[in-house]
Amino acid sequence: MKLSLVPRLEGSDGACELDPEAVWESFCKLLDEVLQDAEINPDRINCIGISVQRNSLLLWDKKTSNPRTRVITWLDTRSLDLAKKLNQSFIFRSMKTAGHMLYWMTHQSKFKALASYHFKTVLACIRLKYLLNEKPKLIDECRKGLLCYGCLETWLLWRLTGGKTFATDVSCASVTGMYDSFSRKWSRPILASLGIPANILPGVYPSSYYYGTVQNGPLGYSSNPSLSIPITGIIGDAQAATLTENCLSPCQAKLTLGTGIFLNLLSGSKALAVMNGFYPVIGWASGHPYFDCISTFYMGSTSSSSESPSSVPSTSRSFHLGDLTYLVEGFYPHAGTLIDWLQSENIFCTYSELEEMLYSGDRLGLDEKATRENIFYIPLLRNTLKHHQNTLIGGPLKLNKNSFYGPDGFVIGLDYSKSADKLLVARIFIESIAFCTKFMLENCRKQTRISPSILYVNGNVARSNWLLQRISNVIGIPVERRGLEECSCMGAAIVAGVGAESHLNHQ
Repeated sequence: MKLSLVPRLEGSDGACELDPEAVWESFCKLLDEVLQDAEINPDRINCIGISVQRNSLLLWDKKTSNPRTRVITWLDTRSLDLAKKLNQSFIFRSMKTAGHMLYWMTHQSKFKALASYHFKTVLACIRLKYLLNEKPKLIDECRKGLLCYGCLETWLLWRLTGGKTFATDVSCASVTGMYDSFSRKWSRPILASLGIPANILPGVYPSSYYYGTVQNGPLGYSSNPSLSIPITGIIGDAQAATLTENCLSPCQAKLTLGTGIFLNLLSGSKALAVMNGFYPVIGWASGHPYFDCISTFYMGSTSSSSESPSSVPSTSRSFHLGDLTYLVEGFYPHAGTLIDWLQSENIFCTYSELEEMLYSGDRLGLDEKATRENIFYIPLLRNTLKHHQNTLIGGPLKLNKNSFYGPDGFVIGLDYSKSADKLLVARIFIESIAFCTKFMLENCRKQTRISPSILYVNGNVARSNWLLQRISNVIGIPVERRGLEECSCMGAAIVAGVGAESHLNHQ
């Protein structure tokens, strides 16, 4: 397994972007390195699967394939004001009210989901709307069918197939905020309320499916005419990790501690409508009977022109991986970012040093010290804090030398420039991950009445034994970490294997 980091392009206004070409170059570089290290001839590769960081979007030219924007990642918060404005708009509040009334009359979960829907910066739809507002010329090109919209999986698939396949899978589409997981179609109300042209959206297909043949990159036909490697699987990273943990039955739960915190609970073949921060998503799909409804735009969508890329090749294969599996998902954007921030502030140098600091805190009784000296940690994103400054009692919050901002909140009662307080600073931020997990799990139990008996945990941050023990202590059930850290890679391999008929039944 190889790793290549793509530098984030960040700004003080909340921007968090990637260079699309840098993403593609990094992707190709990794393919080369993996083949060389594993000493595998390309002609031995049966298929390729793709798993990506979801909801990181861009626009590109349909004819030239040149990016027209940077990749706007899911951590970008510039659309916060827009999300707040839209959530308070008369049209959107009317739509939510209609959802409440329809749910009261019909008790159909899809109306409850509509009633609880609200725009958040993590959703691709609100960042796409922000992008189109900021660059009006793009909206005209979108309406004329000159541009393609996609997240990372669609962009990589487009480049790999030489612009012949314009598609995504249901797992990635279901978390964009503009896809209806109940009807399995792009949402007419959301697209209309945001003014997003449907003709820029990719087709949506099962996770395990034949998406086309690699044309570009180290494994492409252009590099080696004798190669014909199919792309047979696409899946979002959180769903891929859930699949890797063998969570295939209702009531099983998985926690991914990566850049953020992602909690997924299986609800089986039925989508559950939940409120208060949770939402139904599609985990994966592989059954051919679902293809017709999955790949269809809502009625009235604009058909592609003759210059549009060809559709995904048809196939008569039938696969079985639960066919269509739904999850309930909750998330918090900071986990690995907390670790990175602590390291950048010289709180620790290596992960082993951080782990020793956490255990040292146990021996020194730092929990009692924090309580005795009135030390508080308040998770609150900086951009969110900025919006509420003037509403705070006593006026805007001013931090002194014994208070400081972290990446997702502020600490009162500590000065982390003092070496004596560094142990407590590290403990406070890492422990916040455990309490955030507890909050999400308890909320989900209340909303869904799903109560898992064990929590499977993965991700780079899950390497900390101290953190996993603290999570288990606060949630009251066992926590299990398996050997594979990069579970998303294995999930991609599973769906690709099923798509290539290598694994007809994963279970």
